[in-house]
Amino acid sequence: MVIKKQYKKLSYYLNLPWTYTIEQVNNKNNKNIYVVRVNELPGICTDAPSVDEAMKLIQEPIAAAIEFYMKNNQDIPEP
Repeated sequence: MVIKKQYKKLSYYLNLPWTYTIEQVNNKNNKNIYVVRVNELPGICTDAPSVDEAMKLIQEPIAAAIEFYMKNNQDIPEP
């Protein structure tokens, strides 16, 4: 028998104080891009030409990861 975990609302998780690693790298065109990784969510990252844009874009992968954890009845890491 599988016990279904009780989760808080998605908005709760999206508003947690996640920590990030931001790395500036050169792409193939020798232009700087910023790679943002969520430290508590392995594999969740994005990149963009600015830090501000990358921080906006990272919200979608965070939401997708949390929804994946919920759907698969897994523990959701928290900061």
